[in-house]
Amino acid sequence: QIGATFYFSREALLRALKTGHNQIFLSASKTQAYVFREYIIAFARLVDVDLTGDPIVLGNNGAKLIFLGTNSNTAQSHNGDLYVDEIFWIPNFQVLRKVASGMASQSHLRSTYFSTPSTLAHDAYPFWSGELFNRGRASAAERVEIDVSHNALAGGLLCADGQWRQIVTIEDALKGGCTLFDIEQLKRENSADDFKNLFMCEFVDDKASVFPFEELQRCMVDTLEEWEDYAPFATNPFGSRPVWIGYDPSHRGDSAGCVVLAPPVVAGGKFRILERHQWKGMDFAPQAESIRKLTEKYNVEYIGIDATGLGVGVFQLVRSFYPAARDIRYTPEMKTAMVLKAKDVIRRGCLEYDVSATDITSSFMAIRKTMTSSGRSATYEASRSEEASHADLAWATMHALLNEPLTAGISTPLTSTILEFY
Repeated sequence: QIGATFYFSREALLRALKTGHNQIFLSASKTQAYVFREYIIAFARLVDVDLTGDPIVLGNNGAKLIFLGTNSNTAQSHNGDLYVDEIFWIPNFQVLRKVASGMASQSHLRSTYFSTPSTLAHDAYPFWSGELFNRGRASAAERVEIDVSHNALAGGLLCADGQWRQIVTIEDALKGGCTLFDIEQLKRENSADDFKNLFMCEFVDDKASVFPFEELQRCMVDTLEEWEDYAPFATNPFGSRPVWIGYDPSHRGDSAGCVVLAPPVVAGGKFRILERHQWKGMDFAPQAESIRKLTEKYNVEYIGIDATGLGVGVFQLVRSFYPAARDIRYTPEMKTAMVLKAKDVIRRGCLEYDVSATDITSSFMAIRKTMTSSGRSATYEASRSEEASHADLAWATMHALLNEPLTAGISTPLTSTILEFY
């Protein structure tokens, strides 16, 4: 949120104009890569120059600006300066890095990696910490010790492994002249742990999470390339195909979450999160109206709403235009059923969402197993649920998944053929 993608977009354009080197932008998804493209086009328009095409070719020297997703097969043949963003959210980062680093292996080219932090278990963390450099180097003289604390890297530092590293927190941004944030308000909206992760560049240890990052990364796909039947910018993005909606209300000032889920065509198939929304500071009526608009956009077959406490207001309004809406009443048994269903779907590799939707990943990672206040049974809560956004997108997804029985995944696969006409 401090403008790293914006900054590197302009840096790359200026470098291409001065050097003639190609500039390659590699992101978690092609949609994310196009954010670079939008910034570059907007920058050029300031001097009345319209840049078009994909890749963009500069007229003065023929340098190309190339925008790619994380499909490594598309990245091997290019050559130029490399920019890779959100590396701590990219699945199978080490495989991608081996391929991508070859594009900028010549000495006159450079590679730039930047990201918000995710979890210590992500395979980009050893690359950041220097552990990857030490692998296979048995001699103490060859190994390096890299201090990756904020104190060491706040001003930027060329480290012993030849990599230049820097940490920029929200406080650093404010000191540098960025006046767009109200830190005290952000601290009120987020728990202490979430604030450190989101704004102070601290990594999360997800060992206690019910949904660890290692499992969730299998759900991440480049939807722009892989979902050929979904047109996100169309009036009816999914045609007449049915979708399920899950809604999780806000509690004590956090945000409400809503997801649009495409169910599998056959038993044991994949669920896909087509859209997700977080609504903050909205009353019942505007939230219900937002859900109503989704029913006009999609062929909605099911709506599941947490009607416990504050959610009952939205449920009653939604039921006025969608009478079949299901009210979900939270009990320890209900929460357990929802979590077990989601665990089963994710374990079988039957949930997909866009790799750039890091808020979905963070939401699932926030869920922990705890004991009820009586201490008699187990339940599931988001970490510091009263203070944080209480994993609204994860719960909303589980409300939608609840429409399929827990045993659906073990059904005998159908042998029939499905033919759909468009």
